[in-house]
Amino acid sequence: MMKFLKCIIPFFVLVFFGMKGSAQGIDSMMGVYADQYPQQKVYVHFDKSVYRPGETIWFKAYLFSGFEPSGFSKNIFAELIDKNGAVLQRKVYPVVEASAAGNFDLLPTQINNVYFRAYTSWMLNSDTAFVFKRDITIVAPDANKVKPLPEVLVTQLKLFAEGGDMVNEVESVVAFMATNNKGKPVHVTGDVKNSKGVVLTSFKAQHDGMGTFVLTPQPNETYTAFYTDEFGKQGSVVLPAAKPNGVVLQMNSSGNKKVFIVKRGALAEGLETVNIVAHMAQQIVYKARVPLKEAIVNSGVIPFSELPTGILQVTVFSERWEPLAERIMFVNNNNYRFEASLSTPITNLGKRGKNIFEINVEDTLLANMSISITDAEIGRTSTDDNIISGLLLSGDIKGTIYNPTYYFANDADSTVNNLDLVMLTHGWRRFNWQNITRPRKPFLKYPADQPLSLIAKVFGVNPSSPIRPDETMTVILQTKDSTTQVMTVPKTGPTEFALRNFVFYDTLKVYYQFDKDMKLASNTSLLFENGLYKGPRVVSLPEFTIGNIDSLIINRAKYFADQIYKFGDGSKVNVLQEVIVKTRVRSKVDELDKKYASGLFSGGDAVTFDFVNDPQSSSYTNIFNYLQGRVAGLQINNLGSNVSLLWRGSATTTFLNEMQVDAATLSNISVADIAYVKVFRPPFFGAFGGGAGGAIAIYTRKGGDQPINPGKGLDKSFVTGYSVMKQFYSPDYSNALDEISSDLRSTLYWNPFVFTDATKRKAKIEFYNNDISKALRVVIEGVDEYGKLIRIEKVIQ
Repeated sequence: MMKFLKCIIPFFVLVFFGMKGSAQGIDSMMGVYADQYPQQKVYVHFDKSVYRPGETIWFKAYLFSGFEPSGFSKNIFAELIDKNGAVLQRKVYPVVEASAAGNFDLLPTQINNVYFRAYTSWMLNSDTAFVFKRDITIVAPDANKVKPLPEVLVTQLKLFAEGGDMVNEVESVVAFMATNNKGKPVHVTGDVKNSKGVVLTSFKAQHDGMGTFVLTPQPNETYTAFYTDEFGKQGSVVLPAAKPNGVVLQMNSSGNKKVFIVKRGALAEGLETVNIVAHMAQQIVYKARVPLKEAIVNSGVIPFSELPTGILQVTVFSERWEPLAERIMFVNNNNYRFEASLSTPITNLGKRGKNIFEINVEDTLLANMSISITDAEIGRTSTDDNIISGLLLSGDIKGTIYNPTYYFANDADSTVNNLDLVMLTHGWRRFNWQNITRPRKPFLKYPADQPLSLIAKVFGVNPSSPIRPDETMTVILQTKDSTTQVMTVPKTGPTEFALRNFVFYDTLKVYYQFDKDMKLASNTSLLFENGLYKGPRVVSLPEFTIGNIDSLIINRAKYFADQIYKFGDGSKVNVLQEVIVKTRVRSKVDELDKKYASGLFSGGDAVTFDFVNDPQSSSYTNIFNYLQGRVAGLQINNLGSNVSLLWRGSATTTFLNEMQVDAATLSNISVADIAYVKVFRPPFFGAFGGGAGGAIAIYTRKGGDQPINPGKGLDKSFVTGYSVMKQFYSPDYSNALDEISSDLRSTLYWNPFVFTDATKRKAKIEFYNNDISKALRVVIEGVDEYGKLIRIEKVIQ
């Protein structure tokens, strides 16, 4: 889509040939900003909108720059925050195919609502108003819930002059928005009076507390809006003072064009000519010089039929390129979807009934989707964002939009007009125009991040005896399950040693020694880090605006909570009451997969090899000799330490104990030390870049005979890696003669990584119902590799 934008820009610019050199300067700097300082936004798909204490919040974050999935940042941060701004939990996940998936486990004692944030460190260089935020509603059993005190709701009326300012003796459109102190819209009516009490105009909310009126301000006069809300309460707001001179920008839609009208005040000095610039996603799509010397009003049209769907920002500049007025408009050409459908070959809504659904994608492009299946009444609410409204509207606007999905429900004139009220009453302001026009690059507090690293910083080095240039460190890395790995860490700075792009999860115990100067460890202190943004313990939050959840959903959530409380022990949440479960005996490979694989490495479309129970495997000189010819499509060129791996024309990624390493490292591992091998067919999304060539994951043996302290006698430290993504548990009742007394799951199925492409255009979903749901809600969201979006919501009953 961004490439498409760049192709159409020259068409509009040529129409206005002859603009001065500063215009080319803006073009140049906008290009620099787009390429080097992309503006990012995040949308998060949750499994549902209401949770109980002790439940798991499942989520999938999608990362965009403009209209395209963004590969610029390598990590996504997610936080749970309490009402005081204290960060309760912070997690970090790697970005895979411009997305990341994770979870938060709520404490059983967490009965108060919480706040969710998701962002990249790069996004913190810009206005944090664009960081993704969501209020999370928690519904506790009535036995535990503390009844809140009655809330006092106060109506607030805010006024916005179209284009930014009113100008004396120039007719202006003034928009207004009425909400209560919880952010919900309030219907108002009222009058605008001057200082003498004369009514000049009346106003009435047109949609969700928003509307407009027209006013021509006069010099030395003040104006006040007096209003009455839907509850009969009255209030007043003084209008912003008009400027003695300047320009007023008005905009409207006409067919496939956006019409702009520029009006100046009585004095023409400094306003003889103004410049108009319109841009989308950091790309200029229109420029014009508008003369105002002879006439105080001029107008023009901006064609938009070939533009992508999204926010168009129009700015009026002076002859010296000083911003004078600004307006945002929404362009909806309905060109933002890719085609997909949901079919339900087997539907069984009986107690623990088996269901089989299928997702069918018509296109052959890579599609990255997430799916949640919940009890229908606890599904998403109509006032929630979805991936379409979130990435095309909410993610580019400051402030909260009430019921943003409404504006994409249809193309009726009333919907289009109501969406323009949102444009008039919400800010954009992603650019500092002074930086663009001077020109000057922005200050970056947080540079572009990199994948996880293992960094050792040495403190206390004697300046007269610096660390030798050829010094290295040997480290033994031990995971929580006692798996170990030996690595050599090179010196990367005067007092720093590092392994860049070294991916690992959870907490590692690090045993270390210096290889040249053996006494260096005892004469200095070391700090191991992962190179990632740390984040504050307390953040500044806007006032909570929870209250948009339908009462039917709240009541249903309370029913689930009360049932669990009744079947549980009264102090903790029990979703599945496990008593005795008799299952079919797992195969040896299944046992190995359960023991060794985790997260994205667990299960999956893979060819597996059991080295523990294969006595012939130890006769091979290395793992690649063993794999040669055993996996269809995998091309192995094994020339000693020079190993090349290709699958479908792309390089195959290699992992050792789920840490990414090069193929040469794997070739040096003794086959006798290998327990389990998984060869993932392309694509494998546990690898950076999407794993277009698949992946080979090698697991070394572990067990009770492994020494508790493999680095005995060495210095020891700890370092934290990526957060572990918990696997969603869905019971398989076909494999069990169970005595589970109650299944009260409200989320029946969650899969954050559903992928289709030219070789696999259908995804099959199998799951079992709980004991009480009679209707299910299916929500599918996702993107394709070109940035097209999909949103499917279906109730099965």
